[in-house]
Amino acid sequence: MRVRLSAAAGPDFSAELFPHPVAAEFVSQLPVTLTFSDFNGVEKVATLDSPLSVTGVPDADSPHPGEIGYYAPTRGIVLYYGHVGQWSGLVRMGTLDLPVEEIQALPDGTSIRITSLSDEA
Repeated sequence: MRVRLSAAAGPDFSAELFPHPVAAEFVSQLPVTLTFSDFNGVEKVATLDSPLSVTGVPDADSPHPGEIGYYAPTRGIVLYYGHVGQWSGLVRMGTLDLPVEEIQALPDGTSIRITSLSDEA
């Protein structure tokens, strides 16, 4: 599953999502436009309107820089550019094709529209 992320004032990029239920449910809710802000100097976070089910994935995970994830306790879609460690409720959803320096450079309040690439075919 591939998705396109289009920043209102920045780059367009894509992500290859992992084949698991959380990523599939996320894709089923697309398209969506989210506003991202920096959190702890390691990630950009935006909040979904409704939660995703975390059934069928590990209870905790440790994402890598350059990945997209979901943080269940806050309904957060997360773009990682640093190491955050392992957290309960965190689900790695896929890899981004944007260098981590460019993820980090996205200013607070960046609006990003996320669409399924299969919808564009």
